[in-house]
Amino acid sequence: MIKDKILSYKVRRGQKKNEFLHQAYTYNKLRKVGVIFSFDDLKKHEAVKNFIKTLKEDGIEVTALAYKAKNTQNFEFYFDFFEDKDIGFFGSIDNPYFQSFLNQKLEYLFCLDDSPNLYMQYLLVHSKSDTRIGAYQAEENQASFFELMIKPNKSGDTKILTEEIIHYVRKISGNN
Repeated sequence: MIKDKILSYKVRRGQKKNEFLHQAYTYNKLRKVGVIFSFDDLKKHEAVKNFIKTLKEDGIEVTALAYKAKNTQNFEFYFDFFEDKDIGFFGSIDNPYFQSFLNQKLEYLFCLDDSPNLYMQYLLVHSKSDTRIGAYQAEENQASFFELMIKPNKSGDTKILTEEIIHYVRKISGNN
């Protein structure tokens, strides 16, 4: 599909241009973070909601954006989301939530997909985030999207991934 080839090109080009200094923040001084993920199932949806709730309880402002694939259910309208149809033939973005997300300055960007799809990669490359955090990626071309990767004890379980992300981000910054 031509749209996918154009998006893929924009992702690769964005990776090459991504030359800003990444930085880590003390967890208790985080002010604004982003969370991106794909709608998969109700279990993942609940895990994401709990992850965001934990961040908010710790005084962190959270902005979230979800990708809803064709024939996937949006379990409740809790999250802003975009669909395939929101990406034009030449890779133009026709979704206000997507555009707004890209325009926000984020300290951390959490990707909660085990294998980020092309849309998640686009968000990772083009967002204004200082540090991108996600699940461990064995392949170098996938690992290059992240400054910090977490390898959960059980892959494919978003609840475990989010718990370990919180654990390690707190631990790295000295907040157990």
